[in-house]
Amino acid sequence: MAEEILLDVQHLTHVFPLGRRMSVRAVDDLSFQIRRGEIFGLVGESGSGKSTAARCVMNLCRPQSGRILYKGIDTCDRAAFRANRRMLQTTRQLIFQDTSSSLNQRMRVWDIIAEPLRLQHVVPPRGSLRAEAAFQMHYVGLDESFLDKYPPELSGGQRQRVAIARALAMEPELLVADEPIASLDVSIQAQIVNLFKHLQQEHGFSFLFIAHDLAMVEFLCDRVGVMYRGRLVETAPTAELFSNPLHPYTQALLSAIPIPDPRRERSRQLVTFHGENLPPGGALREAGPDHFVLRSLGSGED
Repeated sequence: MAEEILLDVQHLTHVFPLGRRMSVRAVDDLSFQIRRGEIFGLVGESGSGKSTAARCVMNLCRPQSGRILYKGIDTCDRAAFRANRRMLQTTRQLIFQDTSSSLNQRMRVWDIIAEPLRLQHVVPPRGSLRAEAAFQMHYVGLDESFLDKYPPELSGGQRQRVAIARALAMEPELLVADEPIASLDVSIQAQIVNLFKHLQQEHGFSFLFIAHDLAMVEFLCDRVGVMYRGRLVETAPTAELFSNPLHPYTQALLSAIPIPDPRRERSRQLVTFHGENLPPGGALREAGPDHFVLRSLGSGED
């Protein structure tokens, strides 16, 4: 039986106007799918369109064209969105990179975690909003002593755990994390990624993980999509992508990963990719099982 597709992004394009005559095409004809229970990583350098794609998926940006099907519902269609608003707002959750702005600095931790339940009028499974917040905090590795603290009293890693607890309180089917570890120390990054892996195994939610740390993506994700200038240039199962990158940009990206061994690091050969080599147009073509690469329409490559 074919795996069920939870999220299906089809030919998504989003343009930011910079004035009367100038604009930036942040996302350009982007298509990808996320299956139920899958962790899909979206990687690329800063400005490649990853965060804009996430915002479109969560209906924080309205794309110029394309479709975003969540559980078969076109969330870009205003009538369909209104008809399914409650379901869409409860089963999809977003974790931002900057917890200093995504968490209300004047609210206590337990109020922050319980706020989605309160707004959606969800009856707390554990009797009260405070008890539910305490349970979710325990789940992400924080004890009850943090319940009455405020975000400025917490470290960056602790604030990110609070943001994760807030998202999980709604028991989402799709979790979108937009570079959730980028602003954290390396040791804390490892803790948060391990937490994500554990929570995904426990809950079974589908996960769109956006990052530029390729080592973390390799450890966490089932499949990976590589973005460059708003376009998806390659997508494949994680092990396949890291062992057999086919697109020149993917090869350049992976060659830049630091090697812990100083001798091997000194002899490491960097692959150079020039943006002008990216052909206009083109389409993703299958190069192997579940492995797709952007090729120009006139390319004779298989």
